[in-house]
Amino acid sequence: MKVAQQQLFVLLDKVQKQQMLRSIDVKFAQWLVRQLPDSNPYQLLLSALVSYQLADGHVCLNMKNVADTIGHWPAQLVSEADEILSNQGWAEAAVDGKLIADVQMLASGTELSPLVIDNNRLYLYRYWQYECKVAAKLMPAVVPQSNQQDVKALDPVHLKSQLDGYFSSAEQPDWQRVAAAITTAHRFSVISGGPGTGKTTTVTKLLAIYIESQLSLGRRPIIQLAAPTGKAAARLSESIAAAKVKLDIPEQVLALIPEQGKTIHRLLGARAKSNQFIHNADNPLLADLLVIDEASMIDLPMMANIVAALSEQTRLILIGDRDQLASVEAGSVLGDICAVPKMASYSQQQADYLAISCGFQQSEVSKYPFADQLAFLQKSYRFSATSGIGALAKACNEGDSRQSVAVLQGDYADLQVIQATADTVNDQQILAPILKGYQQYISQMGKLNDPKQLLTLFNQFQVLCAMRVGSFGVERINQQIEEHFQRTTIKDADNRWYVGRPIMITRNDNPMQLYNGDIGVTCYDEESGQLKVWFEQGGVIRGVLPSRLPQHETVFAMTVHKSQGSEFDHVMFLLAQNARVVNKELIYTAITRAKNNFTFFGNLQILKQAVTRSTLRSSGLADKIWC
Repeated sequence: MKVAQQQLFVLLDKVQKQQMLRSIDVKFAQWLVRQLPDSNPYQLLLSALVSYQLADGHVCLNMKNVADTIGHWPAQLVSEADEILSNQGWAEAAVDGKLIADVQMLASGTELSPLVIDNNRLYLYRYWQYECKVAAKLMPAVVPQSNQQDVKALDPVHLKSQLDGYFSSAEQPDWQRVAAAITTAHRFSVISGGPGTGKTTTVTKLLAIYIESQLSLGRRPIIQLAAPTGKAAARLSESIAAAKVKLDIPEQVLALIPEQGKTIHRLLGARAKSNQFIHNADNPLLADLLVIDEASMIDLPMMANIVAALSEQTRLILIGDRDQLASVEAGSVLGDICAVPKMASYSQQQADYLAISCGFQQSEVSKYPFADQLAFLQKSYRFSATSGIGALAKACNEGDSRQSVAVLQGDYADLQVIQATADTVNDQQILAPILKGYQQYISQMGKLNDPKQLLTLFNQFQVLCAMRVGSFGVERINQQIEEHFQRTTIKDADNRWYVGRPIMITRNDNPMQLYNGDIGVTCYDEESGQLKVWFEQGGVIRGVLPSRLPQHETVFAMTVHKSQGSEFDHVMFLLAQNARVVNKELIYTAITRAKNNFTFFGNLQILKQAVTRSTLRSSGLADKIWC
């Protein structure tokens, strides 16, 4: 290894010790230098940085930001980097790409290479492929094809008569009606909206309209429902079933609206001990229409797997809230898809179509064809004008820190504030309101042997944490609760299993059909007398012996990320630690998990700072589809 390369790896080791690079990032750079011994230090540095970007949720490394990225290192390490790379012109090269031209490890993607440069963004080859596959699959949806209906082929007058049977609101615009019209016209579409805007109600109605149209052509359509987690799939199933009850339509149509949602892993057919799926480009899903809820949780690799498994005839509808947290893994797919310059602005062709079918009028024509596939529900039917949760979510989503605190401290019946800082509050002060929130569940833990009732009781209250570690973190809160149970004899100190223990699956287990995010409660099986953990899947309760569970953890408290796709009657949100991952999307997601009551426990100053920060993930997907 050359001297400059050795110096670079000494530097990377120091950066890793500062936890600003991971071991795998450094090892990737080491692997590259073994493959390409002539690599210069700057290229090796880039390889480590782009690998690290994935851990931060970014799909790529924006070359214009390399100097800023290194600038966050401790000053001494920045100085060392500058000295090692002084002969490379690294700061200037980061902007104009001088050092990435004609290098074997970096290519344009036309040939296999470890890294790809595309539009001044640096990718690992695999993630560049994911991004290109997603963009390519979504983009043809705006191009009329002989085997698909498009706006020109639809009769807006006929559609109006269909919509009139489902949407009777006199309000203009009726966003739910507009969403139904848009999804009817396109092979791919998105319905985005906040809590209570009627996303699932709208989908149920548009499914009925779609089924009616297909039956009139002599077809019985196959429709699939899916969501990223078991909890989200169960909620989708419940919501669709509840919405169907309210529809006065022929039984033949009603029977074809599915009620059972699956996890995306089950839908695609996850293989044991493999990242591959049964359904893929060579073996596509058997579906005429696929609806996926909670789309904000879908990362880029999973979206690539989804679109790869769709046939050319399959329609895809994504449902979600673009303002929620992005996926845990790399990418912000729903956010990129919804990166529309102006909300509710469409092409003239689609505007004319919506004017006839929905009475929709717009003042400005969009120059982006992709905008025609997006529908934004803007009216909340859950939160009234007097709802504190609704007002708080709105203020947070707008990045208004002053208004957010004002709402929290205002006179709202559904909001409560318990102010505390990490260095002034003790364990008992944290534990007391949590035990009060779980009081009804705890009182039934040793008495109730009906797992369905226990699950219902457990969902009434939930503690959400911004962080995993620290005095206000998930690990410490769950530990405190179980230590309390030991003191009160609810839990045996020598046995981690006890009646009422709630757990969350943290690793997928395909043979057991248990997936990351699934929540179960522990109680005895009345038939066998064995202690089991019970999960609700597709409306069915099933028990699993603790010894057969995949990786899991106690879940009296969970991170906000893990709560996505779930709703609870009452949410207590703990926030007393500041970190760059605490931002307005995280706060907004925590608030909108609550249906009836929201309690903030923590430092209002940290909340104010977090509301002004927004998640920004490096990606080229938006540029590819919004070109």
